[in-house]
Amino acid sequence: MAGIVYKDKRYTVVFKNNVTEETVMKYMADVVEAGGRLTQTYDWFLNGFCAAIPEDHLQYLNNDSADVDYIEAEGLPRRC
Repeated sequence: MAGIVYKDKRYTVVFKNNVTEETVMKYMADVVEAGGRLTQTYDWFLNGFCAAIPEDHLQYLNNDSADVDYIEAEGLPRRC
């Protein structure tokens, strides 16, 4: 969609191994409801998703969610 600019950075949100698919789907819906945009879902090698996440919702995920294992900001690939 030309002309739309998403100001929020993209993050990969990874959940703890015991978190169910239904719970992850609820978190994805919450991100969208908060004004974010999903860009990738993972269900094979990671339990999580990638999304553009508004700052205030990102703080919630970082600080208030016992289900989240870690969150990593997307960036340019690093050379080995």
